[in-house]
Amino acid sequence: MKRKLVEGGFQPIPAGEQVVRIKEIDETDYEKFDKIVVTIEDAAGRTARVNFNFVNADGTPNDTADFVYSRMCRAALGDETIDEVDTADLIGKFVRVEIAHSEGSKGGTFANVKKWIGPGEPFEVKKSTGGSKTAGSAGAASPAGEPPKKKTAAEILAEMRARKAAGK
Repeated sequence: MKRKLVEGGFQPIPAGEQVVRIKEIDETDYEKFDKIVVTIEDAAGRTARVNFNFVNADGTPNDTADFVYSRMCRAALGDETIDEVDTADLIGKFVRVEIAHSEGSKGGTFANVKKWIGPGEPFEVKKSTGGSKTAGSAGAASPAGEPPKKKTAAEILAEMRARKAAGK
């Protein structure tokens, strides 16, 4: 199969202080590998992934990942006193972060969250694909910057179970 390749149109989230939205949280590897992947998005629709590996390769707890995850949750919710959070409550939250760029070993620039600062001001989320009717109707149906519908914890759990059953 032949496929035409793109001409380097990918742009990382710019370095410096930015407001990003927590777009999604992938918990599919949590049960097996103690790993969560958080996808963040800036106002222009550029994304970055933040990986939280809560257990080190040698099986010991990863205290750094626990600390950074706690900082992310408290910054997203604007509450420094919380001690427990449901990941579903984080999706769609706007957070002020400091982004640092790093170069990959095979080239390419990666946007990394250097610091989770605190809650950010909502922005209008730009749709990367789709017609203007879809974007307009989604904007009219919900307040600016919020996702059209959040999944409940039960829905996420049901999807996880269905994926696990299908993989066997």
